[in-house]
Amino acid sequence: MSSSANFSNIYKSYDFINKILTLGYDTVWRKKAVDLIIGKKILDLGSGTGALFNLMSEFEVTAVDPDENMLKLNKFKKKLVSKAEYLPFEDNSFDSVICTFVWRNLDDTNKALDEIRRVLKPDGKFILLDMTRPKNKFLTLIHFFGTFIVTLLIGIMTLNLKEYQFLHKSLDKYSQPENDLTNNPFKTFKIYRMGIFGFVYLAEFTG
Repeated sequence: MSSSANFSNIYKSYDFINKILTLGYDTVWRKKAVDLIIGKKILDLGSGTGALFNLMSEFEVTAVDPDENMLKLNKFKKKLVSKAEYLPFEDNSFDSVICTFVWRNLDDTNKALDEIRRVLKPDGKFILLDMTRPKNKFLTLIHFFGTFIVTLLIGIMTLNLKEYQFLHKSLDKYSQPENDLTNNPFKTFKIYRMGIFGFVYLAEFTG
């Protein structure tokens, strides 16, 4: 996670802000991501407080997050503090890796992709769900001001303005995922847009 992102002050409400920014559809989209999982041994990357816990009871999950405070609220049995760019696992350790609503907070997504490919089995799958800006320039403008107002108000009310404004700015940290994720170490890559403005994307990497 980016060194400029300190979620220690807002770890209890991080999932709440994601629910607001996704207009309440975050659980529905997480379910779509979980439905793409293959195998049983799964790495939940950027697991945070464990928003996927109720959706992944049938899997053997290892939860990883750089924020220790968030992991304290996480109900998964196997969990450890670590960054996506430096995964403390042996090669070919997992059937699938899933990452939901945290990718835009990473320091180096290219390095993270290489690490994910390394810890996955040869035919393993990486499922990525996150927010971005809409493709349409007019809708992007509406989305920009909408998320700015929401994060500003919540930041003021919770006295954590810096952290919530970081979440707003993180939506513009990387280029559109169709461009940013194309150069990856996987054999196949698919991406789907979701939401009324197409501001949420679900990417599927295999092999």
